Amino acid sequence: MQKFSVPCIKTGNFAKLCNTNKRTLIHYDEIGLFSPAYTDEKGYRYYSENQCDTFFTITCLKEIGMPLKAIKQYIDHKNPVDLQTLLLQQQKK
Repeated sequence: MQKFSVPCIKTGNFAKLCNTNKRTLIHYDEIGLFSPAYTDEKGYRYYSENQCDTFFTITCLKEIGMPLKAIKQYIDHKNPVDLQTLLLQQQKK
């Protein structure tokens, strides 16, 4: 029986869906970059399918060499101007 208001999937399945591993998801949660939609009383993490877009953004920014700290700042305050500034700064490096 589904106990979430939105369909959620376990960490391992979400990791496969996003072509990553569980440890990466756990690390991102620990540093506050990307948290699960729900964590149950036993500590199991569950992600919603609509979180794939955010994870994809993190992955793309990481692939171009952006540090996780800068990615977190962008994710926390998403707007097109900030993204453009971050990309221009990364391009200059």
